[in-house]
Amino acid sequence: MKEKLCERYFENTIKPKHLSEFKSKTPKGNVIEGYLSRKPNKFLGSLVITHITEVNGKSYDTEQFVQSFPKIHYWDRRHQLKEDEESIIYHCQEKLDGTCLVIYALKDDMGNTIELVPKTRGMAVADEHLLEMFKLVDKKAIEEFFRDNCHSNDTLMFELYGILNKHEIAHMDTYIDISLIGAYIDESFLNYIQIKCHGDLEDFKTPETVYTIEKYPYESSFSVRWCGVNQKLRNYEVATDEKFPTLFDAIAEVKSLLEKINKSYIEQNGRRVIEGVVINGEYVIGGQMYLKIKPKDIEMEAKTLNSVPRRFILKEVQKYFDEYGSKVREIYEEDETHYIKYVKHNLKEEFTYEQIEDPRTRRRIKKIFMEVWDSKVPPKSLQNICEELVRENPDVSVQDLLKIFAKSYPSKKKDSRFAYQILSKIMNK
Repeated sequence: MKEKLCERYFENTIKPKHLSEFKSKTPKGNVIEGYLSRKPNKFLGSLVITHITEVNGKSYDTEQFVQSFPKIHYWDRRHQLKEDEESIIYHCQEKLDGTCLVIYALKDDMGNTIELVPKTRGMAVADEHLLEMFKLVDKKAIEEFFRDNCHSNDTLMFELYGILNKHEIAHMDTYIDISLIGAYIDESFLNYIQIKCHGDLEDFKTPETVYTIEKYPYESSFSVRWCGVNQKLRNYEVATDEKFPTLFDAIAEVKSLLEKINKSYIEQNGRRVIEGVVINGEYVIGGQMYLKIKPKDIEMEAKTLNSVPRRFILKEVQKYFDEYGSKVREIYEEDETHYIKYVKHNLKEEFTYEQIEDPRTRRRIKKIFMEVWDSKVPPKSLQNICEELVRENPDVSVQDLLKIFAKSYPSKKKDSRFAYQILSKIMNK
């Protein structure tokens, strides 16, 4: 089965071992089953849905492919943009710091749309807390897009961002919103111009362009142009008139300019304003590629330290909760190291093996994970927790209750001694 799917839908670029099985409930209560690709190429997070059980009880086999948003790479020897064309213009769009949601139309055995389903890269259906945020977003344009039957096999990729979904960069002017960052239409990814056209035609918001990198006919060098005209960046313009012999040099300049923007913003506001930019461009070997460019100081920080700094770990822990939020407790009870493996795997692109395996990195991962988890659990006093444990586990000894406490509230392990005292008092009443 997996071998056939790899050949039919993934162009034989992944192996059966890269496909993991899933079974998920959609927002409207339908249950879907199938396979999700874990290989970090253009099919990362893509699905093949093989079985549907509708909320009305109807159950049937199917075969529906869902293209996810590809992995965003840094410039390196394997991931390079075209630069030898006569005329080139690459738009460096703001990298909105939020959560990528891929929207697809779930279809029944007759090809009719059952519902629109948001997913994240690692899941077939987005987690509950993301779905709750997505409910607050104006979805009229998305619904209109998929109402057209010619789009029923397409997917739209949005960034969900704002104060309500705060990561490292605080979008203080946005409570919660989405912007179109990618689209897979008629079995191909849209380029920058096509996405902007769709944005205008379909009324989709798209990220602002901060810089363009340009080369024109009869020119051998590249220019970097300032385009940051939105309200947030307008007063922090950092431009250059220099020419750059290669695309690589122009990208290096963009990194420096982004660092200067953040430095100026920090001086006035005490925080960074931009995480980086993304280019939606064309691979040297053809096909769309998303290339991320981060400010020079952030990039250098990752390369010069012996262990992984807190804020880089925090970002990956937040991604973990984006993917598994409502299932974190269940996963933790099965495997207490699951989140550590996830975070370490995601750190590989920016950090060396030695930095990731440094004991200080592991300690930070555990500490930050517990802090984030604790912040997402509704606050309860230790007294209330202990009373609830006794109420829900009658005829259980204090020692066994303490084990349940440690598993259910791992971020509160430091309070185990006090929990023991409270449990003992309750049990002796």
